[in-house]
Amino acid sequence: MKNKTIKKDFYNLVLKIVIYTVISTIITYALFFIAISFVNAKTTDYYIKYIDEIENEVKEKSDSILEGNIVDVKKYNKDIQGEVVDLKGNHLYGEKGVNNNEFDVLNSINQEKYSNNYIYRYIAIVKDNNIKAVYIIKAPFSFIKNNFQSNKGMVIVYLIALFSPITYFIIYLFLFTSKLYKSIYKNIQILLKGSEKICKGDLDFYVSGVQGLEFNEIQKSFNTMVKVLKGNIEELSKLDEERKIMISSIAHDIRTPITVIKGQIEIIDDLKDNNNYNIDDNMEIMNKNCDKMTNLTDNLALLYKVDGECFLLRYEEIDLKQFLLDKELEIKNISKEENINIIFKMNLSKQKYILDSTMLTRVLDNILFNSLRFTNKGSITLKVSDEPSTKKITFECSDTGTGFKEKDSSKLFNAFYQNENYKNHFGLGLYISKKIVNNYNGKIKAYNNNLGGATIEFYIIELREHNNTLKAE
Repeated sequence: MKNKTIKKDFYNLVLKIVIYTVISTIITYALFFIAISFVNAKTTDYYIKYIDEIENEVKEKSDSILEGNIVDVKKYNKDIQGEVVDLKGNHLYGEKGVNNNEFDVLNSINQEKYSNNYIYRYIAIVKDNNIKAVYIIKAPFSFIKNNFQSNKGMVIVYLIALFSPITYFIIYLFLFTSKLYKSIYKNIQILLKGSEKICKGDLDFYVSGVQGLEFNEIQKSFNTMVKVLKGNIEELSKLDEERKIMISSIAHDIRTPITVIKGQIEIIDDLKDNNNYNIDDNMEIMNKNCDKMTNLTDNLALLYKVDGECFLLRYEEIDLKQFLLDKELEIKNISKEENINIIFKMNLSKQKYILDSTMLTRVLDNILFNSLRFTNKGSITLKVSDEPSTKKITFECSDTGTGFKEKDSSKLFNAFYQNENYKNHFGLGLYISKKIVNNYNGKIKAYNNNLGGATIEFYIIELREHNNTLKAE
């Protein structure tokens, strides 16, 4: 039933109606003829035998008939009529109007004529070897007239049998179309109930129970739509919750340095008249908090950019090996700990790659600076390799630091996420990194390594060359 189409159902409907109509009609006709056989039905030529007898009597009594003594045809059968006419067709004796003007009397002598379900026999009345007149015998010559003319019950039965094909066709058409309609109506009602639930905001349901290939496809699409709607609403709720958290976090992160700067200004105001007072320490504190605010606004601007639907990566042809060597030197210069070893391992198949160096720099800086922040001794190792066949470039940064405390490392990539034990950051770095990696059609993950430290691994897909969009630094 699931694989049947509406088109096939209609074909079957027509076929069933025709087959059932034909079978029912055959049965009706069979019963009709059986019934007729039991009531001794008259055949079409039923009256011929009587006409033959009348003809014999006419020939025997020719002289008497010419004198006006006609044959009593009613004694043979009440449905038989007789009229004597001259050779011109003029009435002489018997019933008037028996003669049919369609036929010429002279040309019809000793012949049988047929008209309007009647038989006419023209019998010559001979005297002295001359035809003096013609005796016309008229009798029914039709199965219907023979059997139903005087029997209204039989007429009704015959009409029922005659119109039974049309009657059966209408009956079966109604029965089978009603069944098909109920099946289609049931399917529509199931889908309408689902639509009503959506209108009421209820998306915790699954439509089932429809029949037919087309309706199953609609049901499948309907359930997919409900699933997508539910997912979109959950995503919107999640985004709304993230927006609230984001606004709260931004407000907190901006308020903190402002509060510190305001406090330093008050200290300066209180001690400005003191001859031994040095303002340098206060200025340094204010500068650091101003840098925090600048960093926050930079991150927010980049966050807005990578979150946008129209975010596009720049197409640049860069020397990736030289780019990484410069980054290695930069990280070594920034690191103040002499017992931290910075190691970059590169296994690249070519020199030039089509990448967005600015976005790649942001991802590497976020990851490497995180490693510097949580590594007091040991090493920070960045491994970079590529797969020419897939244009995939893999980066793996491992350190010997404190590692991740979270059981669910995916939380690290949420916006404004902060560890309970360390909150001296905005929580945007890894979130922005993930967004950038996603725009590279790549993936990023974080986990603790065997050395007890943290590992962040990601891959990106080299950008396709674009003649119109390719840019050089």
